Amino acid sequence: MSNKRLFRSLMSFLLLLMGLGQPVYGQYTSIQDTARCLSVRDSSATEAFGKNTDRQVTAYYYANKASLVDKYFRRGMSRISILNIPKGKRPAPESYLKRRYIRRHLKYFKGGASCIVSKAMLERYDGDSIGKADNSQFIMTKAEMDSVLTKSHGDLSRIEHELGIPSGAWKHRVLVRIDIPKPKKLRLRMASGNEVGANVLWLPGGLLPTGYKEAVIDRIPKGKYKASLIVLTGEVNDGLAVPNKNEQK
Repeated sequence: MSNKRLFRSLMSFLLLLMGLGQPVYGQYTSIQDTARCLSVRDSSATEAFGKNTDRQVTAYYYANKASLVDKYFRRGMSRISILNIPKGKRPAPESYLKRRYIRRHLKYFKGGASCIVSKAMLERYDGDSIGKADNSQFIMTKAEMDSVLTKSHGDLSRIEHELGIPSGAWKHRVLVRIDIPKPKKLRLRMASGNEVGANVLWLPGGLLPTGYKEAVIDRIPKGKYKASLIVLTGEVNDGLAVPNKNEQK
């Protein structure tokens, strides 16, 4: 009787090795291989997948997207080290970002650039030029501005959030979209963070907190841009006209 039990035990063990154990081992190996192939960035993207909502993409996803720039910083430099330097004393982006990254980043603006200004500011000097006193103006790509305005559905708070503008900063203002067909002719460059328009949400590396691409150009002279009114939800824009003479010829 004991021999039969021993025989059955041996047969069960052999079957386990030859059959039942194989799929389990194969599955385990696959998981292990996948885990080895995933980088930190891939893992983060997987965790962020599916977190989109109708209102906005989560702040977690945005922060992770901005962090993808970190690998393009020169050795010994990082976003944190640049942000720790007071505004006005920050180094030129070329000193801490790799050249190939800067070239690739600025190429995205070949299709045109855009920014948003208040109508009051535009009319203050009869649309003579747009930009800050230090001869700078922050811009984003025209394609991404199209995306922002389309998905915001005229909601000002969403526009502010997407563009990295402090909440409520544009409240009660009539906003105008400015399109610049040829930003390269206005000394297109990476932002240093020393610009008058750089606020507390500015990040080194050319990305907004929400992941959109940004850059800086010189003040935009009359005749080099096209202006169009932004219709906001709940805002009455009747009778407000943007001067057509500023349109690009």
